[in-house]
Amino acid sequence: LFIGMELHVPARPFCEALQKRGLLCKETHSTVIRFAPPLVISQQEIDWAVGQIAPVLLEQAELAPLT
Repeated sequence: LFIGMELHVPARPFCEALQKRGLLCKETHSTVIRFAPPLVISQQEIDWAVGQIAPVLLEQAELAPLT
């Protein structure tokens, strides 16, 4: 089970920020964040992950706004 999130900026800073929050992911092709959740995952775990991803996207967008 994989899911990717394509960005228009380098993905590494996002991955590093997510790692600090306890969520492991990997940047691929420079601008894609690849997530590999377990095959068996609860709704609570998904909600927790989304709760980590959303603030990081907002924080990083403020640091490097699109031009």
